[in-house]
Amino acid sequence: MTGTVVKGIGGFYFVYDGSETVMGKARGNLKRNKELIYVGDIVDFDIDENDKDGECVIHHVVERRNHLKRPPVSNLDILVVVFSLVKPAVNYPVIDKLIAGCELAGIKPVICISKKDLVTAEEAEEARRIYADIYPSVCVSGASGEGIEDLRKMISGSNVALAGPSGVGKSTITNLLHPEADPESEDDAEPVIAQTGHISHKTGRGRHTTRHVEIFPLPDGTMLYDTPGFTSLDMPEIKPENVGKLFPEFNISGQSCRYSDCMHINEPECAVKEALAAGKISQSRYDSYVIMTEEVKKWQK
Repeated sequence: MTGTVVKGIGGFYFVYDGSETVMGKARGNLKRNKELIYVGDIVDFDIDENDKDGECVIHHVVERRNHLKRPPVSNLDILVVVFSLVKPAVNYPVIDKLIAGCELAGIKPVICISKKDLVTAEEAEEARRIYADIYPSVCVSGASGEGIEDLRKMISGSNVALAGPSGVGKSTITNLLHPEADPESEDDAEPVIAQTGHISHKTGRGRHTTRHVEIFPLPDGTMLYDTPGFTSLDMPEIKPENVGKLFPEFNISGQSCRYSDCMHINEPECAVKEALAAGKISQSRYDSYVIMTEEVKKWQK
């Protein structure tokens, strides 16, 4: 039998086979080889006939399409990068580094601007336009649910996680995406799947409220990963000259740079800087690129 690991706690794994979830453990050979099992792994398993509770035994992990060490998840199709313009205010270099990490990992970014009810429609749309020609982008309100259906359509049928700074409303959005979750309900039969927290008045940041990684299968085939404190991606070593490849809008403009090894910073006749001056590339995206390039140069030293 084949299924997806949807949760792992204390050496036990919960495997979803498309219709039901069974609990079990890894076979001894996986433990001896110290093979890690990630939430999101596709695994081959058998039901232990000697176990009266019908637990399963995982004996093989199917090759992963991708995986992240922090949080420990695998086989993501989409990462919804969530940020707000207020409470907390947006830090575009942090957001763009998260998006660049998606590009490196082969994960499709979807941009989600939250708390649109706290800013003007013009402010929300201005932020969305930074990414609209590059990635699927949407503005949502956790308070009213506005924009959630648009987001749902963007991620339907995919393996999806939400990431972004603390306090931007990831848990609220997760609850709204899950049709059985109702943050206002007092009915214990269908608990809210992701706990929500409040902004710390002292730091201006939200508190991490999700405690472990878990996948919730949704009726439309979406596998929704609920992850604790998913605020960044580990960036592997990369050469400074390759940073521009993580910005798709540069690759189109950069094809006509005078120098084939143009870094798009100090070189003359640079198509990227010309596109920036013409408003075809966002100033915030270009600034993030420069910051990221300088950081990579420091890493090399």
